[in-house]
Amino acid sequence: MYNWTGAVYLLLCLALVRATSTDYYFDNLCNRTETMIGKASVIESGTSFSNTYYGENLNCEVTLSTTAGRKILLTWIHYDVEPGVGGPYGPCDDTLMIYNGPSASGATLNTENCGTYLSSVDGFRYETIASTSNKITLLLTSNDFSFSNFKFIATSFSTADTCASDEFRCDNGRCISETLTYDTYLDFDDNCGDNSDSEGFTDVVKDVLALGLGIVIAIIIGCIVGGILICVGCGCLCYHCCCKNSQIV
Repeated sequence: MYNWTGAVYLLLCLALVRATSTDYYFDNLCNRTETMIGKASVIESGTSFSNTYYGENLNCEVTLSTTAGRKILLTWIHYDVEPGVGGPYGPCDDTLMIYNGPSASGATLNTENCGTYLSSVDGFRYETIASTSNKITLLLTSNDFSFSNFKFIATSFSTADTCASDEFRCDNGRCISETLTYDTYLDFDDNCGDNSDSEGFTDVVKDVLALGLGIVIAIIIGCIVGGILICVGCGCLCYHCCCKNSQIV
């Protein structure tokens, strides 16, 4: 019989320690030449890991590009662009406009340009945005007070009738690199725009939840305790080796 407990334990541990790592910080890309995103890139506001709030008094234009014949999809991990006092989503104090093509003169792709959205909450998620060319441009403007941030995934995709042998076909018809799927590479991010590349993980979550809250909590505690015991064991081993070497000397 398949050991579901062990599998769930492993997957929960992976989920606890895995975070979507940042490839680029948005403020560092301001008004530069085009940035190639490869198969997919994670882009976060700010300038570094310790400073993810976007800067003040910005007029920051960033153009992302992929290979010719492909397009770019933006999916959001977190979206918080400072709205104004007139309402939760506008008029805006800061704005993040998204345009099709290599500059801010292209067609506007987003319908909301400020506000706060949590992509992890179903029904309260900022819109996914897809270009119709191999380039997409973002223009961030901010006032003299900034305490907001955002993070998104830029994925290269095609809409070919047949995906390449090293690609995955999303339920919505997009073709993305197979390396971006959960089933093959334990990638939990939504690179399709409809989560179809992470359906395996969704099924596992449903199976875990079916175990009951008590068992899930016990597994999480087990992960934490197991990590602590491994650290303690490594420390004891190092201490023992050091003591043994000192006695020999």
